[in-house]
Formats: sequence, C-alpha cells, structure tokens
Amino acid sequence: MKQFYFLTTLVVLVISSTFIGYGMYLNSISDSYIETMLASRTVSLSGVKVSYRDMYPELYLDHINLRTRNQADVITEIDGLIEELYVTYGQYIERGQQICKIVNKEVPLAIAKANTDVARAESAYLQSLSNVERSRRLASADAISKSELEASVSQMNAARAELEVTQITKRQIEQQMSSQTVISPLSGDVIVVYQNSGNFITRGTPIAMVADFSKMYFTAMVNDKDISNITAIEGSLSLRRRSTIFSTIHTTMPVKSSFSEATIFDVEISNILPPLNESVPVRTVTCEVDNRLGVMELGMYTNIILRRNTVKKALAIPRAVIYEQDRTRVYVCDENSKLAIREIRTGVYDIEYVEVIEGLKEGDVVITSRVDGLEIGTKIEMNVEE
Repeated sequence: MKQFYFLTTLVVLVISSTFIGYGMYLNSISDSYIETMLASRTVSLSGVKVSYRDMYPELYLDHINLRTRNQADVITEIDGLIEELYVTYGQYIERGQQICKIVNKEVPLAIAKANTDVARAESAYLQSLSNVERSRRLASADAISKSELEASVSQMNAARAELEVTQITKRQIEQQMSSQTVISPLSGDVIVVYQNSGNFITRGTPIAMVADFSKMYFTAMVNDKDISNITAIEGSLSLRRRSTIFSTIHTTMPVKSSFSEATIFDVEISNILPPLNESVPVRTVTCEVDNRLGVMELGMYTNIILRRNTVKKALAIPRAVIYEQDRTRVYVCDENSKLAIREIRTGVYDIEYVEVIEGLKEGDVVITSRVDGLEIGTKIEMNVEE
C-alpha cells in the first residue's frame, strides 16, 4: 500500500510540474509576442514643421476702462435764473462756446449805480486836483500856510483812492454782467447736464460737464511675462478688437460709431510700475489712446489686444503644442520616427505662435495631436500639416 501511495504522489507531482512549466513557457512566449507587436506598432499622429514666421508680439486684455484726463465742470459765477440752455447731453462743443444764459435782474441796476459812483468820484478827484494846484501857487506866494497845502494834498489823495475803489467795483459788476453768458472752458463732448432752463442757481453751481475724448487712457494690471512680451522689441503699438464679438460692458455716453475689427487706435505706454528692471509677477501699466476718430467713449470695453506693430522674423511653433505651463516642453517626432520630448526655450508670442529660441531647428516636426496614453519611444507615422 505504501509503495502505491508514494507512486501515486510522484505521478501527481510530475504532472503538476509539467503543467506549471508549460504555463510559464506560454507566458514567456505571450510576453515576447506582445513586446514584439508593440515594438512593431505604428501610431499615426499630426504635426507641423518648425518654420520662420512674421510675428507681431501681442498682449490680450480681458477688459479696459477708458478715461480722459481733460474734463471739467462748467461753473456759474453769478446768481440768477437760467434763461436758456444751449447744449444737450452728448453734444460736441468748442472751447468758448456758449453753454447757457443766466439772468440776474439786479446786475443792470448795480451797473447803473456803479457808473454814477464812478462819475461822482471822478468829479471829486478832479476838484481836489484843482485845489492842490491852486494851493501850491498860493503857498509859493506865501499866501497860505504849509499845513493848508498839506491838507489839500491829503484831500486829493483821498479822492483818488475813492475813485479807484468805485472803478474796481464797476469792473466787478461788469464781470458779473459778462458772467451771465456761461462758456465752455474746453473743446469736447457734453457728458453731463446738471441744470434745466428756468432753474434758479447760485454762484459756484455746475451747469454741465465737458470732456475731451481725443486722447484717452486706461490702467491695467498685467502679468510680467505678458508686458515683457510687447516691450521685448521697439516700435509703435496699436489697440484693436480680438474677435468678432465685441462687448461694451458699460459706457457713460451713447456710442457714436461701431468699434469694428478694422478700427485701429494708436497707443503709447506712458507708465509701467514697478519698472521692468524690478522682479515682480504683476505690473500696473498705463496706456494713452489716440481717440481722434471719436469712436470710443468713457467706459469699459472687453476683448482688447495691444499689438506691437514692428514685425519680428522668428523661428516659431503653434502655442497649442506646448503642454507645459512654463512653456519648456513639446512632443516631437525624432530622427527615428519615434515619439520624443524636447526641452525648449521660448521668446515673444502672439495669439497663435510662440518664438523658439533654443531646443528646435527649422524643419523639425512638433506634434499637434493629443498623445495621451502613448509612451515615449512609440513608433509614429506623421501627417505633417501646413
């Protein structure tokens, strides 16, 4: 019995070992086959060749808030009733143009009284002047005393001072008379009308606000890399729309004409804080906008691009192919037609392309397809796009 038991156990062990060994053999063959299949597999991807392009560095601004430095309230310098208002909201007016007429019925009476006072003072002064001349002749003949001569001179000085006071008063009242016609201190658009015809107002009351829109400005918070992009080269700047959809979030005046994509404004950067030589992540940029076309108004506008008008011939690739936020890596097709990663250094950029300073050469192919799930070294077949 024992011999039969041992023999049976031995047979079972031999059979088990045989199956285990055969299984290991099959696994080995399968892995080798899969590796061979993977090595021979070719994945079709799309890409573009690295080439030289004309680039215009750009800065995208989500929104800007346009203001003007040249605006003023038109203030009345006299109390009175607004007889007639000559301007309306949104109207363009020239410097010195009449805004309104104010009537003060007391002013004509004051002018008449001032004229009377001046005439009386002139007569008194002339009389005192004649008395002084007469006293001097008498004093030279010892007909009057020195004190009597001095008294006549004092009377003449007092009469002259009184005449000057009445003349000043008359000029002030005449100024009030001219103030009844209120004029604009500058050329521009009427952006606020505070009063209506028939209102009684006091001195110092604003009638309207006038603003010059020929040159406007805006201030924006900009990332350092974005402002450095458009300051990397010299040349003029322009402001334009980014897309066909343009949104005016808020304006203080009715828009005179549409701000189309074809409308381009000259722009100058007047200030950057902190300066570019200081290392900070964000800077405050102030820009002056030439708005002599009169298209833009006070208010907020969206989807704006600042563009450097100077072209830069640069080796460039589409911005979309750079998957790393720090713009240092791209996927390429190497010389063996395999998927590879290339470290690069970038320069200026516009909406679509970015300059490559190091890491790629003209004619290299960068991958534009998604490569999720693919391993580096995967054999690829390229479909090169224009």
